[in-house]
Amino acid sequence: MSRASDSADPQRCEGRIVTVHPGRKRAWFPAALSLMLVGWGANQFVSLLVFYRQEHGFSELMVTSMLGIYVVGLVPALLLGGRYSDRTGRKHITLFAIGLSMAANVAMMGSVFGTFPLFAGRFMAGIATGLAMAAATSWVKELSQAPWDTTSAAGSGARRASLLTSAGFWLGPVVGGLLANYAPAPAILPFALHIILCVPLLFIVAKLPETRIASELGDAHHVPLEHHPHSARRFGAVVAPAAPWVFAAGTTGFAVVPAVIPGLGDGRLAYATLAVAITLGLGVLIQPLARRLDTVLSARSLLTGTTTAFVGLATLLAAILLHNPALGLVASGIFGCANGLLMVGGLLEIQRMAAPHELGQLTGYFYTLAYVGFLTPTIVALLAQWITTSWIIAGMMVLCLGSMFAITFNSRKFLPHHLVEVDSE
Repeated sequence: MSRASDSADPQRCEGRIVTVHPGRKRAWFPAALSLMLVGWGANQFVSLLVFYRQEHGFSELMVTSMLGIYVVGLVPALLLGGRYSDRTGRKHITLFAIGLSMAANVAMMGSVFGTFPLFAGRFMAGIATGLAMAAATSWVKELSQAPWDTTSAAGSGARRASLLTSAGFWLGPVVGGLLANYAPAPAILPFALHIILCVPLLFIVAKLPETRIASELGDAHHVPLEHHPHSARRFGAVVAPAAPWVFAAGTTGFAVVPAVIPGLGDGRLAYATLAVAITLGLGVLIQPLARRLDTVLSARSLLTGTTTAFVGLATLLAAILLHNPALGLVASGIFGCANGLLMVGGLLEIQRMAAPHELGQLTGYFYTLAYVGFLTPTIVALLAQWITTSWIIAGMMVLCLGSMFAITFNSRKFLPHHLVEVDSE
C-alpha cells in the first residue's frame, strides 16, 4: 500500500524550499485559537466588575484603575511585540503570550487577598493580549498561505485572525458573566476554566511550524520601515484614519448607546446587556462580508467600514433626539457591523502592504491606533459634563467624515504594484 499521503511535501515559497507535512496544512487554526483564548482571558474581567464591587466592596475608581492598568501593559506590548516577532519569530512569542495569560488568571484568583493580585493580573493580561495580537495575528496570516496552506484564498489570514480575536473578546465576557452569576466560586471558576482550556493549547502550539526562518530573521535588523515608503505612506494615508474607529464603533455600540438613550429607567441594565450582545454578535457575523468587499485596487473595505460607523452615529443621534430605544439598538447593530468591517479591512490592508520583516510591526501599530477608540466612552462621559450628548455625537460625525474624506482621497494611492498587476489580469 502506498504511503504517499504520509510523506512530507516539499514546496517552494518566495525562492526557498519548505517541507510541509500534511498534518500541518491547517496549522493556522491552533495559532488563531491562541488569539481567541488570550482575548477571552483578557475580557472576562469585564463581566466580573459588578461582582467585585458588590462582594469585595471595591470602589468605582479602583475598578476603573484596573481597566486602565491593562492598557498600560497592552500598548507597549503591541508596539514592541510585533517588531520583536519580526526579528526573532512568531511561535515563541505566541507561546509566551498564552503562558502569561494563564499566569494573569492565576494572579486574579487571589482577589480575596486584596487588590494587588488583580492589578498584577490585569497588567499581565494587557501584555499577553498585546503580544498575541501583534505576533499571532502575523503568524496566522503566514500559516494561511503557501507553503503551509495551499488551498486558502488571498486574505484568508486576516479574516481568520480577526474572526477568532473577535470571538474571544465576545466569549470572555459572556462565559465569565454566566459563571459569575450562576456557578459556585465566582472569584475562581472563570479563571480556572480559562487556564484549563489553555493547557492543551500550549502543547499544540508548541508543535506548529515557525514561519520566520533564520535567513529571513536578519532582514528585520537591516531594513527599517523607512526603506519601504509605500507601506509607510499607505499606512498613514488609509489605515491610520480608519483604525481608531475599529473599537470606537464597538465601544459606542455597547457602552455609549445604553448610557445616552433617555428614558430607560430601571430597564437600563437589561438594555445594556442586549446592546452588548447585538454589537459584538454582529461584529463577528459581518466579517465574511468584509473579506468579499476587499480589493487591492482601492481602500474600499476601510471606506465601507468607516461609512458604516458614520451611519451608526447618525442613527444614534436620531435615537437620542426621538427618545427611541429601539432605534438605539439598531445603532448598536450598525456599530457592530462597522467594527467587524474595519477590523478585517485594516488587517487585509496591512498584510497586503507589509514585507515579511515588518508585518508584526505594522500589525502592532494598527492595533495600537485601534485601541485609541476604547477611550470613546470615557471621552463622551467627560464631555457630557459641559456639552449635551446630541452635540457630542454630532462632533463625532464630523470626525468620522474627516476620516472618510482622508481614506477616499488616498484610496488608490501607494498601492502595492505587483498585486495590482495580478488583480488586473
